[in-house]
Amino acid sequence: MAPTRSETSPGAVLAERMTKDLTRLRGQIVEDPLRNPVRELSQRLSRDMEAGLLGLDDLAQLVDHLDLEAFAGRCRHTRDYLITDGIIPGTEAVPAAVKQLSFDLTSFDAFAAFWSRRHETLVFTGHPTFALARKTRERLADHAADNTEPTEGAGLPDPDITLNLEHEQAEAALRHAAAAVHDLNRAVLAEGRAKFPDEWKKLTPAPIGLATWIGYDMDGRTDIGWGSVIRHRVHEKAIRLDLYKDQLEALGPVVASITETVAAAAARAHAHVEAFSKDLTTAEGLITAANALTDDKDNLTSLKGVIAELDEITASTDDADVALETAAIAAGMRTFRLGMGDIHFRLNAAQVRHAARSILELSSGQDLFGRGPLDEMSRLIASVKEVSVNFRSLAVEQGASARLFIAMKQIIKHIDADAPIRLLIAECENPLTVLAAIYQAKRFGVASHVDVCPLFETAVSLDRGRRILDVLLAQTPYRDQARKRGRICIETGFSDAGRFMGQVPAGLAIERLQGQLADAMTKHRLADLDAVIFDTHGDSMGRGAHPDSIVDRCLYALSPWARAKFRDRNIDLTHEQSYQGGDGYVWFTNDCLARRTLAGILRAIRIAEETPTAEDPFYQRTSASLDFYHAVKRRQEELFRDPSYNLALGTIGLPLLPQTGSRKSKRQFDRHADEETSLRRIRAIPHNGMLQQLGFLANIMGGLGQAIAVEPEAYYQLRQDSDRFDRIMRLVNRARQGSDMKIFLAYISIYSGSFWATRPLSGQEPELEDACAVLAETLADDSRYFAGTQLAARLRSDAIQLSRALAEMGFDAANLSGQTDESLDLLHAVRLALLQHSFLLAARLPAHSADGTLPRREVLERVLSLDFEGVARALDEAGPDPALLAVENLSEDATYPGPKAPEKMNGSDLRREFRRVGELNHRISIGIANHYAAIG
Repeated sequence: MAPTRSETSPGAVLAERMTKDLTRLRGQIVEDPLRNPVRELSQRLSRDMEAGLLGLDDLAQLVDHLDLEAFAGRCRHTRDYLITDGIIPGTEAVPAAVKQLSFDLTSFDAFAAFWSRRHETLVFTGHPTFALARKTRERLADHAADNTEPTEGAGLPDPDITLNLEHEQAEAALRHAAAAVHDLNRAVLAEGRAKFPDEWKKLTPAPIGLATWIGYDMDGRTDIGWGSVIRHRVHEKAIRLDLYKDQLEALGPVVASITETVAAAAARAHAHVEAFSKDLTTAEGLITAANALTDDKDNLTSLKGVIAELDEITASTDDADVALETAAIAAGMRTFRLGMGDIHFRLNAAQVRHAARSILELSSGQDLFGRGPLDEMSRLIASVKEVSVNFRSLAVEQGASARLFIAMKQIIKHIDADAPIRLLIAECENPLTVLAAIYQAKRFGVASHVDVCPLFETAVSLDRGRRILDVLLAQTPYRDQARKRGRICIETGFSDAGRFMGQVPAGLAIERLQGQLADAMTKHRLADLDAVIFDTHGDSMGRGAHPDSIVDRCLYALSPWARAKFRDRNIDLTHEQSYQGGDGYVWFTNDCLARRTLAGILRAIRIAEETPTAEDPFYQRTSASLDFYHAVKRRQEELFRDPSYNLALGTIGLPLLPQTGSRKSKRQFDRHADEETSLRRIRAIPHNGMLQQLGFLANIMGGLGQAIAVEPEAYYQLRQDSDRFDRIMRLVNRARQGSDMKIFLAYISIYSGSFWATRPLSGQEPELEDACAVLAETLADDSRYFAGTQLAARLRSDAIQLSRALAEMGFDAANLSGQTDESLDLLHAVRLALLQHSFLLAARLPAHSADGTLPRREVLERVLSLDFEGVARALDEAGPDPALLAVENLSEDATYPGPKAPEKMNGSDLRREFRRVGELNHRISIGIANHYAAIG
């Protein structure tokens, strides 16, 4: 059902006309495969614009319509993503999932053992994926929950997204997630009461937990000070206590004394938030805030006493309903303690290595690898003495790693004494890095609370994963720390691994690493500990999120085979998966979607148990599986190193992305075409976003066509027989449906000098001859065009082979040509027309501005780099203030005319024109991202 508002709007009428043109152009590809419908459609739009038949207002109305279509599609996708067993889950989705998982748990001991341990943790992370404004995301969630259609498109992201805004939105998502977890715990208790009426009160359900690193992620960031860390954590404590208070107040007099205790603690926590909201950079501010917290003798830092009181009420009351509610609140307190979720701090391995050199007293040139440094660090860990710290210690500490451990200590001492803390170490390729973190954990007195978790995300760490785990688990300090905490934790990174080695090989390498952890724990006699695997992936295909359903999302990240590796060794496994802000918060934007999401996650646990992995030919025919993995990985690594890939994406793709988070991508709008561009300096999310915006998801599809072509019949059959390979190929097919090499070529074509030289040859646009000549000369040797055409030539044959292979596997043969959704094609065509319009605007400028400070060449370089706001600012600076030019009512006359009014073209102010092009460009970017249900 299409959005009704747009059916007769001017934008809809224009879109209908364009769709007919697009359909006709697509039909002509059969006779002429070299035709490019998107490029040709964009040229028709461009000609109409330059002839005055279409203006920016017309295109804005068209973008309104296409934006609405894309947003409506995303609403439907969000709704359908949470469908399980063919139906949209209702209000009883969570209890139904609990009943299904409990069917085989016929004894109370089995029931209690299953539901009292952590199976999943949902980790809310902060990434530049806030492409939807907060209110837009709320509308999306409401339409998906209510199965309704929007009447307004997505629009632009919120401006000036800060860390504090991200934290606020994460807290809102955590609230809905916590409410769903509370419903889950109640459902477990209710099921237990029905099955085991004499024993159910002894249950302590804890199947799903929450965690967050918003405000605690120091990897590559210098904008998160110690004060904001403490303030965020105290604020989370205050919010959590408010939620407990509301739950207790609903129970009435039976818990009156507990309610009073919690309410008083909440009031004190809010006072502490206020204290840490002041300026902490001065001595006075530091002293006031620190003493307000440390001198508060009534500060509640543990809920153990409160939980004990609730347990007593549960055990003694004869009112079964009261008992269920008190047991559910106590279960929530055991899970969340005094926070919105477990804390995940994150550092880069380089930051910890710097600390390791200091600990070992090594110079920067000395090697940290090898037996010697490991043995010396182990000796130092055994003899390290704990030091005491205060808030002054935190304020003056310069080492990133030490400062983080001091913050942990202050949180444990003064905010939440029972908080489990995770330290994630990004790009960790050396076991010594983990030992250095353990040394600091012991030195600052937090070892009993901290799990040190290496992140495997680079090709090196994934290739050497077995050896790294083998060495690490053999180290006495690590074994002692793991036993102290009762678990071994690792983190995997789908996003960066997918950038370096391709998403499909990355997923397979991570799956192998997951299995290797089970083997290593057994080998080193640590199988009595829990295993925790935190799979860090986003909500897009390029970052490891399966596009078909929430169940597929869970089973793609942690396959039934990997889960069985732990189950067969009797190792309790906790799977953690990231929900990256803000796209990942969609699933927890209201209570309805949060409950449906939890129900889907529980359903995935059941399906994983029922999937027979021992007979899956993907794991039996290891030679074919390994050949497939190595072939695709090799092609993806070649692609990532390819200078043409780096140049085409870095100079054309990056400026198409709007700012979507507080972690800014380093934009280099002023880069000339021949300057070096390296995608290694661009993070995974903008990297994937560029591929979306250019219309070809190369990091998912690249290399698969040629890999399958080696033994096509075998892979066709493998898709039929293997659950794992089928799930992989369904992801690849969805990527293929959103990719068209002709779209990428259409973008490349506007950087061709020949394109502009030949455009006026028809004689229909004589007024553009001079401007086209300027562009033809400027772009005659432009490396962007040549890099793009070389890249397309390398990718095209593989893409054709992949389309044929997917058709043979039973996927939609009608899409064999690789054509994308018509609405998506129209968005690209409109943008290409806008870009051509901006190029021509710049080319028609005088060779120099009136004051001689702004050469046309400089403006043109900025426009070709798609820096439209930068161009507008440069024009602002080069000309007089328009407000002063308008001044007329002066007493004194003057005959000198002075400078002219700002440059105008066809009656429009160029500043405004470029800014509107930039705005429409970014609105189109959001529309394109919505076709993929996520940005980046």
